[in-house]
Amino acid sequence: MAGEKGFRRSLTLLDAVSVGLGAIIGAGIFVLIGIAAGLAGPAVVLAVLVSGLSASLTALSFAELGSALPRAGGVYEYGHTLLHPAVGFLMGWMWVAGNIVLGATASQGFGYYLSALVPSVNPRVAALALVVLVTLLNALGAKLSAVVNDVFVAVKVSVLLLLVAAGAALVKPENFQPFAPKGLLPVMEASALFYFAYIGFPRISTLAEEVKDPEKNIPRAILLALAVSAALYALVAVVAVGVAGYEALASSNAPLEEVARRVGVGWVVGVGGLVATFSVVLTSVMGQSRVFYAMARNREIPDKIAEINEKLGTPVYSVLLSGTVMLVLVALFDISRLAMVTSFLVLVSHVLTNVADVKLYLDGVDPPFRSPLRPWHAVAGAFTSLLLSLSVEKTALAMGLAVIAAGALWFFAYTRAQHGGNA
Repeated sequence: MAGEKGFRRSLTLLDAVSVGLGAIIGAGIFVLIGIAAGLAGPAVVLAVLVSGLSASLTALSFAELGSALPRAGGVYEYGHTLLHPAVGFLMGWMWVAGNIVLGATASQGFGYYLSALVPSVNPRVAALALVVLVTLLNALGAKLSAVVNDVFVAVKVSVLLLLVAAGAALVKPENFQPFAPKGLLPVMEASALFYFAYIGFPRISTLAEEVKDPEKNIPRAILLALAVSAALYALVAVVAVGVAGYEALASSNAPLEEVARRVGVGWVVGVGGLVATFSVVLTSVMGQSRVFYAMARNREIPDKIAEINEKLGTPVYSVLLSGTVMLVLVALFDISRLAMVTSFLVLVSHVLTNVADVKLYLDGVDPPFRSPLRPWHAVAGAFTSLLLSLSVEKTALAMGLAVIAAGALWFFAYTRAQHGGNA
């Protein structure tokens, strides 16, 4: 069957951590921090912490599952192996759908930041060009993509640290009063939205067949990437609200660039926004393509997609599929309005991932990495993910359920057709 040659194990622990940071630190903090501030007011700082706590609990489940089942596809493989093939497919479907929108949102964020630096640039054209470029980079090889991403991650982390250092002395305490002007319910809604900013960490697990010593390096990379990004997010949120006030953040398409201008490092953070959103799109195509690859390997989508190019060592058709879908979304829609749908889909997939980790425990499997809270972190992770998923606005909930229904329809229709054809 197509795809049997397998991947090359070319990615180190540093590469894996960098992929996680590349996937996490991007559109969420550089773009959606403004939308979240508009919902929660100064309590956006609390929203960042709540969503980070939920992500941390789920990250422990991903670390255990990633060490026990180090196969390409990540969340898809966990559901497929431990729960049921149909459940696994829907988990992968939700994760891919969410991450395609995440990548498309980041590409549009790239366009906004570039047009802020170079006003003559059309933001949508810049976003489309970025998707084409990262698709090409992913097709040419995982190691090449990882090296580019390593450099970009170093730049954007440095930029955020610079923003925090430059802005700390200019924080105004009065900008945090009243702390939650719209009440606690909008804070939970903002937490659900801001979960979008953390959803990149599972992307590490989709590369399990390309990482060296995956049983050790996958869990280490997941936890390290999430810890670094959560600490940065908390610091940046406090400085952003303290310097600019939540109203200014909420009214800007490039909120951190607004903060940076006020502290005298505007162009530096503008460049950081470009680099951050670039790396999110780069790793987004990388992660999606590996889930498509795993689905094709199990003949749940056309198995041609699972072919790995012998010279490049990449699933070229899967990469092209990921890039093409993202390109269409960027060309036709204002993706930022779909960010809440992304959060809902990924949160539901994380509920089921935590359930899969509980199943791993109940089956008596001792993975190479074991959480000190096992299995209660998974129970708590499932609960908090479910709570946040139900906190999204009603339109996003309805759209998310429609995406899940479409996935179920595809799975049962396609697998039935395959079974009939093979009978």
